[in-house]
Parts: sequence; structure tokens; C-alpha cells
Amino acid sequence: MIRDQIEIAIGDRFKMSTLGAARCPRLAAKGGVIVGGGQYPCTIRVIFDGCKSPTALHRDYIEPVSRYSTA
Repeated sequence: MIRDQIEIAIGDRFKMSTLGAARCPRLAAKGGVIVGGGQYPCTIRVIFDGCKSPTALHRDYIEPVSRYSTA
């Protein structure tokens, strides 16, 4: 599984992964910040850019954005 390979921490920026974009096409181009864990071990709570309230997503639906990326 993807979550075994990627370290995710609260406060990190993220973008939707390829799997997440395929499963949630309306969120495909969005990114945001990780704000905490979800009710279940496989979920994570995030706030998308421009939104006020958090959303719970499956961990495999997001991937961290490199801190050193220029894009």
C-alpha cells in the first residue's frame, strides 16, 4: 500500500494522488494542508485551499508536496 511508503505529518502540504484524482475527479486539481488523523487509521483530515472546514480522505488519495519544489 502507498501509506506504508510515504511519511505524512500534520502541517504538511499535499496534492491529490493519481488514485485520489481518479476516485474524486472534482478534487483532482486541489491541494491543501494536513490537519490531523481521521476516525479510522486509513483516513486523514485535510483542509483544502480556500475552504474553512476539514474533510476526511483516505490516506492513499493524497501525496505530500515536496518542500523544495519550485512548482
